[in-house]
Amino acid sequence: MRRLQRRAPDPDSTDRANSDEGFTLVELLLAVAILGISGVAVVGGMMTSIQVSDLGRRQAEGQGQVRAYAEAVAGATYANCATSYATSYSPPSGYTATMTVAYWDGTSAFTSTCGTDKGLQRVNLTVTATDGRGSETVAIAKRTP
Repeated sequence: MRRLQRRAPDPDSTDRANSDEGFTLVELLLAVAILGISGVAVVGGMMTSIQVSDLGRRQAEGQGQVRAYAEAVAGATYANCATSYATSYSPPSGYTATMTVAYWDGTSAFTSTCGTDKGLQRVNLTVTATDGRGSETVAIAKRTP
């Protein structure tokens, strides 16, 4: 049987357990800086995504509201030289609705004053969010029946 002998430790090798090796302060600061910058980039991207999503939602809600308003005005009976049309539409909380009526002058343009009604009106409807983050407008034509 062969007997195993211990070898003498090499004086050039270092024992890992007793070593003073580690990360330097510069390496640690660099790692923390990289993590901080990447964290700020991720949070910034999330905030941008949230804001864009909110804006898209507001625009979609505004478009739905202005369509409902337009349907209500389109269903109203035509009135000569009307300044507005009474409808059952009322905007939900957080929105305001406005209406302007322009009158066909009989030749080439719509005007804001009604002389003699020619039987055609352009009604501009606007629904605006009260926080100012969304506004939708639609124009409809009203004709005499």
